[in-house]
Amino acid sequence: MAADSAGNDILAVGVPVTGSIGFAPYGTVIPTAVEGAAESLTLDAAFVKIGLLKTDGGPQFAWAADGEAIEFWQDGYSLPSGLANVTLSITAAEVLADQVREIIAGVAPDVNGYVEIDGGGHATRWVVFTEEIFANGAIRRRVAPHVTLQSSTEDRSERGAVNGNALVFEITRHEDVGGKHFGEWVLPAV
Repeated sequence: MAADSAGNDILAVGVPVTGSIGFAPYGTVIPTAVEGAAESLTLDAAFVKIGLLKTDGGPQFAWAADGEAIEFWQDGYSLPSGLANVTLSITAAEVLADQVREIIAGVAPDVNGYVEIDGGGHATRWVVFTEEIFANGAIRRRVAPHVTLQSSTEDRSERGAVNGNALVFEITRHEDVGGKHFGEWVLPAV
């Protein structure tokens, strides 16, 4: 990526065109920094792709510092609390698929397609891997080794429209990514 004379780099603009998101049981081995940077990355077989996402339902990571900063007597000096709220939001389109229903319920549907859902949530943990492919050929990958479902909101059923489910996940710090929340690779446009 190279900036033009005005300092702008059009190849650094991310216009997503496709991608995927996969979930694996908590503790599944994540790619190393080198493996994740390879164009031909092969994930552990334990990762199951969630399937289609709604047009506006691609991965959205959000993070913000939390808690009161530690302030000093001298004006302008402070330390962050070290606390953070980190989430991943998606809107699944394949709401009738077993893999989506398992994420919502915390357990897989039985042979009859039956599952019991507790609206109070569940404690099932996952590893999540996202890959976004941009119009310019760049690829952004992220891996979070400790993810739990925070909320699930179904779209209102509307005749003729995709009935999605907005899922929000809490991401917790984990030693597999250096005690941080998630790891990220960007494979630049060529």
